[in-house]
Amino acid sequence: MKRQIICKGCGKLKENYAKGLCSECYSKKNLKKWRKDNPERAKAQSRKWKEENPEKIKKARKKCYDKNKEKYKKYYLENKEKLKACNKKYYLENKEKIKARIGKWQRNNPEKRREFKLKRRGYDNPKKGVVNRIVNENIFKYGIITCEKCKKECRDNYNVDHIIPVSKNGTNECKNLQILCAHCNQVKYINIADYRNKIKNNQLYLGGEI
Repeated sequence: MKRQIICKGCGKLKENYAKGLCSECYSKKNLKKWRKDNPERAKAQSRKWKEENPEKIKKARKKCYDKNKEKYKKYYLENKEKLKACNKKYYLENKEKIKARIGKWQRNNPEKRREFKLKRRGYDNPKKGVVNRIVNENIFKYGIITCEKCKKECRDNYNVDHIIPVSKNGTNECKNLQILCAHCNQVKYINIADYRNKIKNNQLYLGGEI
C-alpha cells in the first residue's frame, strides 16, 4: 500500500502516485502537457467527442448556467459593450461557419424557424384593440372574464389564445382568438382547438354572425 500524502495538486490527503501527486492530479498534469505538445490532435479529439455527445454538452452547459446565473448576468451588465465587440469580431472572422450552422438548423427545424420569424415580426401578438374586443365579448357572454374551456373565472390569469396557432398559419383576427385561463392555455400548447360555445341568436360574436 502506498503512503498517504497531501497532494500538491488538489491539497487533499490521498495515496501518493508520483511526484507528490495523487493518481487523478498526475493524470490531469500529463494530459495538460500532452495537449500543450499536441494542440491539433487535442482539438480533433475534443471536436470528435463534442459531435458524439451533444446531449451531455447541453446538460453540462445548462447545469453550469443555472449554477452561475446571477454571476453571468452581473458580468454581462458590466461588460455589455466589450461582449458586443467580441461577438461582432467572432462573427466577422467566422461568417461562413456561422451561416452553415444556422442553415443546417433551419433545414432540420422548419416549424420552429417559421414560428421564430413570425415572433420577430410581432405576428403572434394581436393588436390592443383586437384584444379589448375579445375580452369585452367574453365579459358580455359570461358576465366576468371566463375561460372558454373550463368555464371558470379567470379575471387575473387569462390568456388570449390562438385557436389555430401562428406556427400553423393562424392569424390575429378575432375569429381565431379565444379567452383561456393560464392552465388551459398551457395544456392546449400548439394544438388546434376551439372551445367557444356559440349562442344561437343574432348577436355578433368573435368577428362573425352566429
